[in-house]
Amino acid sequence: MTLDEVGSPGSEADWLFAIGEGRGFPGVDGLVAVDGYDPSGRAPEEVAVMEKALDYGARAVFFEAARHGRAPVAQALVFDVSTAADDSEFAELHKRLWSWGGVPLVYRAAPGRIQLFRCAHKPDFVGPDSAPVCRPIRTLSVAADIAAEDVWWNAARIRNGTIWDDPDACDLMLSAQKSAHRTLVEAVRNLAGQLTESRLLEPRLRRRLLILALLIAYLEERSVLLPDDFSRARTGATRFFEVLGDGTALVKLLEALEERFNGHVFRVTGAERTALLESAELANYARLVEGLEDATGQMSLWRLYSFRDLPVELISNIYQLFVKDVASSIYTPPALVRLMLEEALSWDRLDALMAGDGVILDPACGSGVFLVEAYKRLVLHWRMRHGWTRPGIEELRPLLERVHGVDLEEGAIELAAFSLCLSLCDALQPEEIRASVKLFPPLANETLHWSCFFEAKEKGLLKVPVAVVVGNPPFESTLTTDGARRSYAAYTKGYGLLADTQLAYLFLHEAMELLRPNGILALIQPAGFLYNQNAASFRHGIFTRWDVREILDFVSARGLFKKGKADPQIVVAVVQATEPTTDGRILHAVFRRNGRATAEQGFDIDYYDLHWVRSNDARESADVWRSNLLGGGRVRDFIKRLRQYPTLRDIATRLEWDFGEGYIAGAKGISRPAEHLTGKPLLPTEALSEAGIDASALDTVPDQPIKDTKTAKRFTPPFLLVKENEDLHHGLWQGQYLTYKHRITGFAAKGRDVAHLQAIEAWLKKEQTVLRAYVAGISASLFAQRATAILGADILALPYPESGNLDLSDNDRIIAQDIVDYQREFIRRGTGSALMQEAPEDALSAFDETFATQINAIYSRNPLRALGRYHWAGTICGAYAFGDGVVDWSGADELRSKLDVLLQERRGSNLTITRITRLYDQGFLFLLKPDRHRFWTRSVALRDADDVLADLRAQGF
Repeated sequence: MTLDEVGSPGSEADWLFAIGEGRGFPGVDGLVAVDGYDPSGRAPEEVAVMEKALDYGARAVFFEAARHGRAPVAQALVFDVSTAADDSEFAELHKRLWSWGGVPLVYRAAPGRIQLFRCAHKPDFVGPDSAPVCRPIRTLSVAADIAAEDVWWNAARIRNGTIWDDPDACDLMLSAQKSAHRTLVEAVRNLAGQLTESRLLEPRLRRRLLILALLIAYLEERSVLLPDDFSRARTGATRFFEVLGDGTALVKLLEALEERFNGHVFRVTGAERTALLESAELANYARLVEGLEDATGQMSLWRLYSFRDLPVELISNIYQLFVKDVASSIYTPPALVRLMLEEALSWDRLDALMAGDGVILDPACGSGVFLVEAYKRLVLHWRMRHGWTRPGIEELRPLLERVHGVDLEEGAIELAAFSLCLSLCDALQPEEIRASVKLFPPLANETLHWSCFFEAKEKGLLKVPVAVVVGNPPFESTLTTDGARRSYAAYTKGYGLLADTQLAYLFLHEAMELLRPNGILALIQPAGFLYNQNAASFRHGIFTRWDVREILDFVSARGLFKKGKADPQIVVAVVQATEPTTDGRILHAVFRRNGRATAEQGFDIDYYDLHWVRSNDARESADVWRSNLLGGGRVRDFIKRLRQYPTLRDIATRLEWDFGEGYIAGAKGISRPAEHLTGKPLLPTEALSEAGIDASALDTVPDQPIKDTKTAKRFTPPFLLVKENEDLHHGLWQGQYLTYKHRITGFAAKGRDVAHLQAIEAWLKKEQTVLRAYVAGISASLFAQRATAILGADILALPYPESGNLDLSDNDRIIAQDIVDYQREFIRRGTGSALMQEAPEDALSAFDETFATQINAIYSRNPLRALGRYHWAGTICGAYAFGDGVVDWSGADELRSKLDVLLQERRGSNLTITRITRLYDQGFLFLLKPDRHRFWTRSVALRDADDVLADLRAQGF
C-alpha cells in the first residue's frame, strides 16, 4: 500500500483549510496555536519563535517533531485572512518574513484557498515598480487534487522532516545564495566595491559610514530614531539619507547619537570630524550609498530588506567585506554558529556559568558573530530562569560583560562592538531605547581587545576567568605575528613541531591552556586535524591531555564554507578542560550535505552517522575517522584486515624496481637538467583511463622548466602505471621509452619481471572494487583535500598478497561495493547523489535479503522472513517475522501519526538526529525509516542486523 491509497489527496491539506474556513483549530501534531500559548516548561528556542509569530500576527507555528525535551525547529508560520487580508499588506508582511528568515515556509489560509510562500529563497515579492507584490509559490484550491510531488500540504511530512529529503523540493523552496541573509551580504559587498571604485572619502571613513548606515537603518525602521532626530541635525530632514550628504548635519547627528547612546559606536575622531565638515564628496557618497536601483533594476538594499526584521547576527557577517586580512577568514554559516553554541552552552552549563564569574571568549572574534549568538543565548537563558519576563537595561548590560573577544584587526573590533550593541537594542522595545541614556557600555579595551590573541594572553589582557571558548580561528600555515611566533616556539619546546605550522592548531592549544578547569571549548579546525597524518602528533597530544567530548565532522558537507574559489573542509572540536578517562568515549558526528544544510537552515544527521570512538582509538588509530566517514565500524574492520598484507611498495622494493611518481613541471626559473625528458614521448595524464593507456594520445615533453626530473629508469619499460585517482586507472606499457607526469605512479621493472607486472595488473582488475574501497578508507587526500584525487603513497600502500587471496567475507565485499557505488559519491555530492533519491525496489529487496541472511546466521532454527513494506509520507515501514506470519496493514492509518514522531529526535534547534525505529511485537519486527536510498543499502542492512542481534541478546533470546 502506498501513500496514494491512504485517503484522498485533498485530505492532506484539510488542516490548513480548517484554519482558513474558521472550522476551529485542527488537532495536528506539531501545529502550535499562537493564541493562548503558555511558555511554561517549553524549550526556550520554541518560546522565542512563538513570540516572533505573535508579533507577526500568525495563527500558528508548525514545528518539526522533537523528543526528550530538546528544542523543536519551526518549519512554517500559518496565517489566516484576519492578518493582512489585503494582498498588498500581505506582500509587505512577506518581505518582513523573508528578511527575518526564521522559517522556510509560510501558509496563508483563506476560505477555499491556501497560498504557500517561501522565505528561504529569492524575494518573490519584488514587483516591477519595486513595490512588494503578493506572489505565492503555490496555491491550492479546496477542489483541487494535490500532485504527488507537491509535499507542502502534508502535515506528516513536515512533522517528521522528510519534506526536506526530496532534492527537488529543496531546490524549489531553499536557496542559501538567494536568501535574504546571503543576498544582503552580497549587496553590501557590491556597494562597498562601488564605493572603493568611486574613491570618495578616505577608505576608513568610507567604510565606517557604511557600517553606521546599516546600524541607523536598523534603528530607524524600529522607530528608535524618529524624523525629529534627523530634523534636529538638518532642518526639514526626516530620513538618514537626507543627513548623510551634509557634512555639518552628519557630524551633528553622530555627536548627538554618541551622547545619547555612549559606547563609542557613533563616535567620530577629530580627524574624521574635520574630514566630514570639509568634504565636498559627501553628497555624491550619499547618492551612491542610497542608490534607489542598481544596473539591473533591482531594488536597492535599503528598500529590498526590512532592517527591523533582519537578525542581528547577520549584520556581523559583513566582517569579511571590511577587514584587511581576508585571506585567512572564512564565512561561518549562522546555522553552524548556533549549532556550536548549543553544543558548548547547554542550558545547564549556562546555569553553572551564571552562578560563577566565568566569561565566554572568542579568541579570533572578527565582527563578533559568535559573541552575538552567545549573548542572545544568555538573554534567552535569563528570561527562561525569570518566568519569561523581559530583561531591562540594567539586566542586559551585565550579560554583555560575559562575552569577550580578541582580534588582530581594529576594524573587526569596531564591528564586534557595533554588533553587540545592536544585540542589546534587539532585546529591548523601541520605547525603552528611546527613553534610555548612555545605553551602550564601552566595550573596546574592556571586553573586546584589539590584539594578537597570543600576545593578549601573554600580557594578561584577559583578566577574567574564561569558562567557554568558541570561534573560528584563521587557517594559516604561517605565523603572522610576533606573539604567534613566541607561542609556537614555546609549543615546539614542550611538544615538538606543530603540524604544517597551522595557526588554527596553535589557537586550539593556547585556548585550552587558557580555560579554567572544567571549561569547555568549541573551535572550528581544518579537516587535517582528523585526516592529515602530519597532524597525528598534535592530535595525539590534544586527546591525551584533554577530555575531547565531540568531533563534529563537516568534510562531507562540501560547499558550505567557501572562501572565494576555495572550499575549506572543516571539523569542530568540542573539548572540556579536564583529563580524559581511560574508558572515555568521543562522539564523532559526520554531517552530510543536504538541501537544508546547503540552504543554511540547520544541520541534519542520521543515526548511522553517529559514531562513538574509544579514547584510546582516537589517540592511536589512523583509520577510525575515515572509516566513520565511510560508514563506521565494519569499514574500519575491513581496512584493518587489508592492512595486514604486503603492499605494492613491499614487492617493488624487494624486486629492486624503480617506482614512484612521474616528473614535475617547474615554474619559470626553476629547472634542472632533463635531457632524458625534453623532446621524449609523453603520456598525458588524461590518456590513462578506465580503458587503460591510450597510445593514440601520446604527446612530447616540451622544452620548458622541469622541477623534479626523476631518472631515466623511471620511464624505461616495461612498467605498470597507476593514475592517482580514486578509481585506480592503470595500464601495462612494454613499448617505447615513455614519460609521464606526477599524477601518475609508475612501477618500472626489470625485463625479467614482466610476469610480475602482468600479475599485479590482473590483480588490480580482479579486485578493483575492494582496492578502490580500501583507498577511500586510507587516503589522506581523498575527500579531505581533493574530491577524487589520491596520493602516490596511497597506491604504494595497496595490499598485494602474492597468493592472490584476500580472504574476505561476503559482508566485507558488501561494504566495499557500497563504498564504491554509493558512499564516495554521497560524500562529494550530498543531496545530488544516488543515496538521496527514493529507495528503488531492487535496493529494498537487496536490503531484505542481506538483513535476513545476517540475522539467520544466528537464528537459523526459526529464520527471519521479510513480509513486505508499507509506504507512508516519506517513510517506509519494513515488516519481518521469525517463522510464519502475516501483517494486517488495515490499521496502518491510525499507526501513522504515532510512528511519525519516532522518526525524529531533536538535540537542538540546528541539529536534527533522524532516529531509526525498531519495533518488536512477539515474533514480528518492524523497521521504520525514511524512504531515501541511504537508509536501505546492503551495508546499512548489516548495521541494522547488528543492532537487532544486540537487542535480541539483551532481551534474553
